[in-house]
Amino acid sequence: MKTVKRIFGIIVLTFCVSCGTYYKMVTTIARDGSAQREVYAWGDSAFLAGDLSRNPFMFDLTQDWHISPLDSAMANDFFGTPKSLNIRISKHTNSIENFSKELQYNVEKQSLVAPEESLVIKKGWFYTNYSLKVVYKKFQYEVPISIDDYLSREEQIVWTQGNFSQCKLYNGSEMSDYLDNINEKFMKWYVHNCFEVSFQLIKKYSDKQDLNADKENIFKELKDNMKSEDEFGINPEAVCNFLDYFYRTTYFSKLNKIHSEELNKEYNNVFAPAELIGNVISYEIILPGELVEVSFSSYQSGTIFWKIDGMRLLFDDLTFTAQSRIKNRWALMVTGLLLIVVIGSTVLIVKNRKKKI
Repeated sequence: MKTVKRIFGIIVLTFCVSCGTYYKMVTTIARDGSAQREVYAWGDSAFLAGDLSRNPFMFDLTQDWHISPLDSAMANDFFGTPKSLNIRISKHTNSIENFSKELQYNVEKQSLVAPEESLVIKKGWFYTNYSLKVVYKKFQYEVPISIDDYLSREEQIVWTQGNFSQCKLYNGSEMSDYLDNINEKFMKWYVHNCFEVSFQLIKKYSDKQDLNADKENIFKELKDNMKSEDEFGINPEAVCNFLDYFYRTTYFSKLNKIHSEELNKEYNNVFAPAELIGNVISYEIILPGELVEVSFSSYQSGTIFWKIDGMRLLFDDLTFTAQSRIKNRWALMVTGLLLIVVIGSTVLIVKNRKKKI
């Protein structure tokens, strides 16, 4: 939780706003594969009064969604974080695949809003098996410095999705050191990108052509001259001010004043996916019958709980799977009757043979 708060601090420094929102999504799958979905959120008084322009959900509320304000706010535990919800929307469809296909949303929110959901139903003699697969795709964004330059593939998954299969032999102290090391490298990656994006934008609007030759020294001196907590405030203005210091000039601060609107807009566009990190979804699903296998989740009384947020989608897709089955009671009864008939017939045949002997 401390890490999430620290990342939120970065986002606040970058955008001056916090956009974290909590959603509860409950999906019930029927035996025939049809699905009922309910999504809960917190709506302001204007939305509750009917102003749809205040829509608190991450997608458009089209006519196929039924809107139901709750009589009273509902408390929900989002994996240790209590939040209140006061609005519910619901929709029924013939197949779970249709939910994402029929949604309307801004493309930058696609990863969180429109997962790839599929349900395979296999009917056997004794059981009907249901196999669910849900894939939330990684955020689509481009930054100049790849995370691969700072974190290994295993470290990326541990840091964002919490797969600790590689750390089973670590004790608490070793795990703490391991995570602190990842945290340090993750923050260095973020700060490096803040500088690189700012530097490239300044070059774009500058008529000085020799900046690249000094770039590494500029970055090193900038970090050395800033307190660790100030590194997260590296942006075009901060880099322009430091370039003035580095080159003993006032050219770059004047350039920032002239082009501040363009610089800030383009800088914020690069880091726009960070605004979605604070969105948290409690993905709950109820499958028909008895649960047989569930990945990366907790479940209670037949309901599966998965946590989805922007942090988990920074570096890779997030895939969940679950399987359930229903006993075909009629098949068991027929099989039982057939066994009785077969056993009874066998006994009669044996008895008749013994009489003839």
